[in-house]
Amino acid sequence: MKANRLALIAGTALSLISHTTAAFDIIAHRGASGYLPEHTLEAATLAYSQHPDFIEQDVVISKDNIPVVLHDIHLETVTDVETVFPERAREDGRWYARDFTFSELLTLQVHERQNADGTPVFPNRYRGTSARYRIASLAEHIELITQLNRQLSQSIGFYTEIKSPAWHQSEGVDASKIVLDTFSRAGISEQQLYIQCFDFKEIKRIRHELGYDGKLVMLIGDNAWQESDTDYNWIMSDEGIAEVAKVADGMGPWIPQLLKPDSIAAGKPVAQPWLRKAQEAGLIIHPYTFRADALPAGLSAQQVLLLLTNIANVDGLFTDQIPPVKAFTEAQ
Repeated sequence: MKANRLALIAGTALSLISHTTAAFDIIAHRGASGYLPEHTLEAATLAYSQHPDFIEQDVVISKDNIPVVLHDIHLETVTDVETVFPERAREDGRWYARDFTFSELLTLQVHERQNADGTPVFPNRYRGTSARYRIASLAEHIELITQLNRQLSQSIGFYTEIKSPAWHQSEGVDASKIVLDTFSRAGISEQQLYIQCFDFKEIKRIRHELGYDGKLVMLIGDNAWQESDTDYNWIMSDEGIAEVAKVADGMGPWIPQLLKPDSIAAGKPVAQPWLRKAQEAGLIIHPYTFRADALPAGLSAQQVLLLLTNIANVDGLFTDQIPPVKAFTEAQ
C-alpha cells in the first residue's frame, strides 16, 4: 500500500514537471554543510564550486562586536569550546559566542554538529579529526565570495540570517545594524543579497528603522522552537500574510509546513492553503532544508524535490547538498 501511495505521489508530481523550467534558486545551506563542517570558509568554498545561486550565512555577534558566521548563539554544538575554555560557560551550562572576542573564537576548532551527548547529528557526514576548521567572520565570507565572483565572472549571492536579534539587543548589541553596515562597507549590491530573520518585529525594523531596501525574507518556524516571540501560526494566517507582504519580499517556511500531511498519506499531495495565499500575495517562497541524507520516511530525494517544485511550486530551496538538487533541476 505504501509503495502504491508513493508511486502516485511521484506520478502526480511528474505530471506537473514543467514548473522547474522557471527560475529556481538553489541556496547553499550553511555552505556545503552536507560535506564539510558548517559555515567554515572551506564549506563556503566547496559550496561555491558547486554553483548555487546563493550561499547562506547565519550571523551572531562576538564580545568585541565582530559579526561571525555561526548558526547558533551557542558554541558547544559545533566547536571544542568546552575543552579550550571549560570555565567560560554561563549558569545554564552553555557557551555563548557573545562572551568571547573574535581572537578567542579563532582558537576554537569547528567540528560537525553534535547532539547534547556528543554524538553526531548526521553520522555519515565529515568524519575527519586532523584538519583544523575555524570560525570565520562575516567580512571573511564576504571577501571570499566576492573575490571568487570577480575572478570567475560569477554572481553567486549572499543569503544572510540575523540570528536571535532580540537576544542580542538584551546583550546590548544591534546585530541587524552591524550586519547591514558590514555589507554596506563591502560594497555589496542589494541585488546580490537576501536578509532573513525569524523575528517579525525585526523584519519590520530592518525595513523601516534601518532603511534596508533589498530583499527581505520572513522565516517561519514552529512556535515550540521559541526562535522569537513571533506567532508563526498568525504569520501563516490571511492577516499575517498580508502584513508580511507589506514589508518583506518572501517567506522561508520549514518544509513540513508546505503540504497537507493527510494529502501526502492519501497519495494526492495538496499545498497548504496559507502557501497559496502567500504566493497570491506575490511573496517568494524559499523553504528549508532539503537534506539528501535525512529524507522523510518512505520518500526518495527525487520524490521530495518533485513535491516541492511541482506541488508546492516553491521558488527555490535551501539544501545541505547542492549536487543532487542541481542535477534534478537541470534534468527537468
